[in-house]
Amino acid sequence: MTTVQRWTGRETRALRQALRLSIRDFSAHLGVAERTVSKWEAALDAACPRPEMQAALDTALGAAAEDVRSRFASTCRNDAGRMVAAEAATDLAAAARRRMADVRSGVGLSPKAFARLLGTVLGWSPTAQRVIDWETTETPPGDVLLALDVLRGPAIQPADTLAGLIAVFPSRSQLTARLPADRLLDGARCVRAIGLSLNMLCQDYADRHWQALLANGTHARCLFLDPTGAAIQAREAEEGFPSGQLAALTKLNVETLLRVRERLPVELRARMELATYDETLRFNIVLVDDQCVTQPYLTDSRGVDSPAFVIRRGVNQTGLYQVFEQFFESHWQRGKAL
Repeated sequence: MTTVQRWTGRETRALRQALRLSIRDFSAHLGVAERTVSKWEAALDAACPRPEMQAALDTALGAAAEDVRSRFASTCRNDAGRMVAAEAATDLAAAARRRMADVRSGVGLSPKAFARLLGTVLGWSPTAQRVIDWETTETPPGDVLLALDVLRGPAIQPADTLAGLIAVFPSRSQLTARLPADRLLDGARCVRAIGLSLNMLCQDYADRHWQALLANGTHARCLFLDPTGAAIQAREAEEGFPSGQLAALTKLNVETLLRVRERLPVELRARMELATYDETLRFNIVLVDDQCVTQPYLTDSRGVDSPAFVIRRGVNQTGLYQVFEQFFESHWQRGKAL
């Protein structure tokens, strides 16, 4: 025979449903007010009827027909199973949030920088606030949890083993397929770039996006290979381009960013700094907040075909990020402002 050790609102509701009575009829059956039964059921496990009502409920269950007791027992078992499942789901959700926080802590990144890092794996860009929510109140979705496996796996190691290197792409086209310009630049606070013509910044990122970025407080410094210098002529010969082709493309890109700057309010124009340099071309480097994208210029490969590396800033101020940051800063100091 089914017995109840302690009646709560959950068992009370199960008995009423097993008897197939409304709250009004069940209240009359027990001899209590309707609001009393409603209060029990609304609170479920938090409600505990008084001792005399516990006895009354025992009596009601004991006097019930066999089919009623069977339905009552079945409902209680189902409720218990749902409770266990809900508790397990809650535990799993909490574990997923802890895992999210642990991975971010392990790589030493801010929520914003970690969101960018996730974007390189996910193929879409979460925001810093979503990262915070996934660590505190929301359960991270499945693809994010899979991305955490990648970030914790052997392909991406802590800064002390790979000096901050988090991704490698055989060519620029594969890089931009995984990390397009809008995903790299949107929401950035500081952008620094040095290269030949900086196509990623000038051709792949619309003028209106630059306008919005700068209006929101971003500071950009872009250093182009001088389109009238000797170094760009040497690179044209090295890549097999007709004389003047890379120079013309670089000049066009410089004019693009000059136009962006000129359309800014006067008080904001200082946020877009442009300069040129005329030295042997070695790297294309784009530093965006805590992330660096760099390509070497190889003698036998055009820039678009060169391998690309994604690097994050290390928390201990050592690693490849700082190496390429110093490369940029030293060339910027020698550059010719536009």
